[in-house]
Amino acid sequence: MMPIELIAAVRSGVAQVIVERDRERVGSGSAFLVDGGIITNSHNLRKVPYDALAIRFADTDAADPANYIRIVPDDCILAESPEEEKDYAYLKLDEPEFSGRHVFEFCCSDKPLSVGEQVVFLGFPFGMSGMSQLTSHVGHVSSIHNQKDVEIIQIDGSVNGGNSGGPLIDLTTGQVAGIVTRAVTGLIEEQFRNLICALRQNQEVCKRSQGMMTMGFDLAQAIGASYAAMEQISRDLFRSANVGIGYAYSARYARDAVASVRQRTST
Repeated sequence: MMPIELIAAVRSGVAQVIVERDRERVGSGSAFLVDGGIITNSHNLRKVPYDALAIRFADTDAADPANYIRIVPDDCILAESPEEEKDYAYLKLDEPEFSGRHVFEFCCSDKPLSVGEQVVFLGFPFGMSGMSQLTSHVGHVSSIHNQKDVEIIQIDGSVNGGNSGGPLIDLTTGQVAGIVTRAVTGLIEEQFRNLICALRQNQEVCKRSQGMMTMGFDLAQAIGASYAAMEQISRDLFRSANVGIGYAYSARYARDAVASVRQRTST
């Protein structure tokens, strides 16, 4: 199948998952429909405390709240792995808004891909401050290796934070071979996170000092605003500074979990 044909056939089944706390957006990622529900990354649900999930599709208006399907997470998580191992979560969803959309199938073989094979992945990059549009990428498998007995697929595609949880599709079968989980950046991640943390701490100091006027000018407020701007610039640089390398966990772990849940609930 040609990439353009595959993307057109499956895109209706890829969703954006938005994590909310007190109706405020605190995180986001990608997901895709499967038999009985939807698959995303575990880390999309575990980064920050939250009280609801909102799900929307690319063919709906992101600015219209009516297009978001809000669910209480504790009532719908059917299976989940630790994020540092296989990084999947299977959510039960049966809302009528999901009917008529593409439902993905998992690759049947435990070794569905080879190095050099062409793959497609879809998602909503750059997270909650980024795109509301679904994006599609075509790449190749550049490496397949094991980490703590878990199969990891390395791809030569530009994966960004919001892509996490999207499907990695075998172009020859149209089936899901992996679940996109993270990107490699060209920067030292820990140092960048430390910079962002320091800028945030400086903002807190400035907030506590606001109201102390110097020649009729609130210097702390002005400095705090500068720190906030620098933090946003740092976040934008960090999220955009990838080197065209991404990772996905083999989909077979989520596939087996879905099969186990379906078998258990049917008996």
